[in-house]
Amino acid sequence: MRSAFVLATLLLVGGIWAQKPTGGTVTAEVGLQGAINNIAIAPIGGARLRYFLGDNLAVRLGLNLQSQSQTDRVFENPDGTGGVGEEKNTFFLFGFRPGVEYHFAGGEKLSTFAGAQLILDITSAKTTRNNYVGGGYSPNFTQTVDGQSNLGAKGTTFGLGLYSGFDWYFTEKVYLGIEWGLNFASTSNSDVTITTSAGGTTTIQKTAGSKAGDLAVFSVGILRLGYQF
Repeated sequence: MRSAFVLATLLLVGGIWAQKPTGGTVTAEVGLQGAINNIAIAPIGGARLRYFLGDNLAVRLGLNLQSQSQTDRVFENPDGTGGVGEEKNTFFLFGFRPGVEYHFAGGEKLSTFAGAQLILDITSAKTTRNNYVGGGYSPNFTQTVDGQSNLGAKGTTFGLGLYSGFDWYFTEKVYLGIEWGLNFASTSNSDVTITTSAGGTTTIQKTAGSKAGDLAVFSVGILRLGYQF
């Protein structure tokens, strides 16, 4: 109870000098995840750096990078002797989010805004197997699956996002906020090429890619904490 009172007092006192950004200001954000008594800080994917061209107009740019890998191994014999089979799954994502925001007049501490951004996600995925088939050991066997893995698929997503939100400057140069909006996006999955070598014979199999479009309503389920440079 005492800590909550201290926090409220700091927010109130700090808010006296809090001001919204003006032209030439740069802001950066992180997300607060978890309950109030167990907050964890983590980067927000996409559009979290902003540069204010003026009091009401800002451009923003976000980069989202993800790199994942998973390796499964199996012994030839139950006692751990003999050869070793291995399957490795990899997945990489590069997300690019350029956009623009218009900030309404609002109050001295509350900045409401609306804007739009382009959505571009490029992903790659691959699976490689050596002496490994269906979770078991298989000698003289290799396979490469280019374009797909257990972690995701290779492809490209392109679209447009429309959004709105607010920033509340509770103390000098520091704010809390939230954002929501609509995403119009189309995803194209690349062809999948499977190259298999077994028993001295190599085969190549191709599966055609696919396309899908969607309209997604999203709401940011995390609290944004930002800092003004």
